[in-house]
Amino acid sequence: MLHRLALRVIPQLNAAVTESAVRKRKRWVMLLPGLIAFLLYRLLKDILPLGDPFVLLAFGGAIATVTALWAYRMGRQQPVAQILNSDSLQFLVWVAGWIGCVYGMQLSLLVLAMLALFVDYNFLLHPEGPAMMALIIPTTAVTRDAFEIGHVMRLESQGTRMVTFPNGRPLRELWQRDPLHVGQWSASGFFVGGLAALGLGLFGDWGLNGIGQALMSMLVAGSVAYLAFFHGQFPTENWSTRFGTQSWWERVQFWTWPCLTFALTYYLVLWGFLVFLLNFKVNQIGLFAVLTGLTTALMVGYGYFLGTRVFVEKQTQGEISEGLRRCPFVMEILAKTGWVSPTQVPAPSSLSTRPAEPSS
Repeated sequence: MLHRLALRVIPQLNAAVTESAVRKRKRWVMLLPGLIAFLLYRLLKDILPLGDPFVLLAFGGAIATVTALWAYRMGRQQPVAQILNSDSLQFLVWVAGWIGCVYGMQLSLLVLAMLALFVDYNFLLHPEGPAMMALIIPTTAVTRDAFEIGHVMRLESQGTRMVTFPNGRPLRELWQRDPLHVGQWSASGFFVGGLAALGLGLFGDWGLNGIGQALMSMLVAGSVAYLAFFHGQFPTENWSTRFGTQSWWERVQFWTWPCLTFALTYYLVLWGFLVFLLNFKVNQIGLFAVLTGLTTALMVGYGYFLGTRVFVEKQTQGEISEGLRRCPFVMEILAKTGWVSPTQVPAPSSLSTRPAEPSS
């Protein structure tokens, strides 16, 4: 789900995919796949054993794979033949396999875990309702994200240079370039998260409650990830001081979404994997500690990575002075090379002109 975080946290990407026209078109695109997933479920529920979690995930992953490719093409707004000529096979496999199949199955586990843990609507006991939701909701989410990635690729093909592309390549580059800091934050996250789960378990039956452990994991993982994000965003400054410059509303907003939201999301996906695929009963303190530790380590690593990408984006934008931004000729050159969007080039008529000085 790193691509989802990048699309909303990185300012350049967020601005690109939340424009009014893009959002309007995306809403229309999202309607069809969810409806098709519902119809397929109604048609095939008596044929396929969708009460089996493995069959359900495989079926949902297949639908999500096709959906991702279709939504990506809708975001690109180009014929299929042109996309095949311009995009590499490896990239299209990533869209279909990761944004489609893997992401779709993760979201299915998320839905099943949320229903079982918070609503006591267990798929293993009552498969029909959860199974239907575990197909429709992930299909709609895959459509949204694949469409946005297609739109980002469309902007790049038109000359806009994206500082960060929402895939795993920048994260791998960060691991290769700065493994010490990423490793330190992730290892610290695992230790802090596991210790918090063990501490909560000391409270007896109340501390071993599944909902209590999930909420505690959300708070710990989301909070430490927020700190890691600030450390990555201000690597050369006192990031704790910069944290104090934000308003309380800004802090609460970012802490709530994406930090707490995605921390709970990752925890539930891992919980669903253990319960529905490995048939574990998550009621032991050791399992809670591992779940919270892994969730915190993942969120902290992603938080630090996203902070570094925001830092890189600000540095890149800072290289263009305000004087150059007002010059259409220089900005046109930068647009052609991909450093700025063509829409950022000011029109010549918008510049103030002055009459020529008389010749002596």
